[in-house]
Amino acid sequence: MRTNRAMAFIVCLLFVAVIVTGAFGTSWNTVPELPENPADPSNIEGIGMLIFTQFIAPFEVLSVVLLASLIGAIYMAKGEDDR
Repeated sequence: MRTNRAMAFIVCLLFVAVIVTGAFGTSWNTVPELPENPADPSNIEGIGMLIFTQFIAPFEVLSVVLLASLIGAIYMAKGEDDR
């Protein structure tokens, strides 16, 4: 039991190390200028530019939250019979 916890702790540390290295080791180059009218809702290129330049941190946080909710929904859908 103790070795399982130690292995889980090591895996968690490796995961955090990869995330921190990726976040701080990336140059995060941005596009120098946006397309003509990024506020236009039909401008897909402008929306993509905004998501991956100005709103990159909220986009990544939202992806983690959605992944966690998906995993929670799968866990809840399995029901009491499988536990």
